[in-house]
Amino acid sequence: MWTTTDLCDRYSENNRLQIASPDFKSYGKKSSFYGQITTVKVFEDNVIVRQILREKGNNRILVIDGGGSKRCALLGDNIASIASANQWQGIIVNGCVRDSEQLVKIPIGIMALGVHPLKSNK
Repeated sequence: MWTTTDLCDRYSENNRLQIASPDFKSYGKKSSFYGQITTVKVFEDNVIVRQILREKGNNRILVIDGGGSKRCALLGDNIASIASANQWQGIIVNGCVRDSEQLVKIPIGIMALGVHPLKSNK
């Protein structure tokens, strides 16, 4: 069994290693999760995020590159519940989430830069 530090030691010299910034905080019920990733790039608009998470997740993780914006939330409890019901393992948001008190009850991993009460553009 490999540990995270073992993997870092093994792959850091080959430039094959990418590590998320420690600025991300956990907001979902699952504090650790893994799986194949699907990526999407958006900016202050979560329409595509909702469309993707309505699909079967097959234990994947959605990585949302929101440009690091902290002016609105790209994910809330409604979309996170859809993702959980569709068997997504987790969501990583380079941006903000909302409904943090509800997110912690949803059985999915959620990592984000912070919380913002304002919803995104539609």
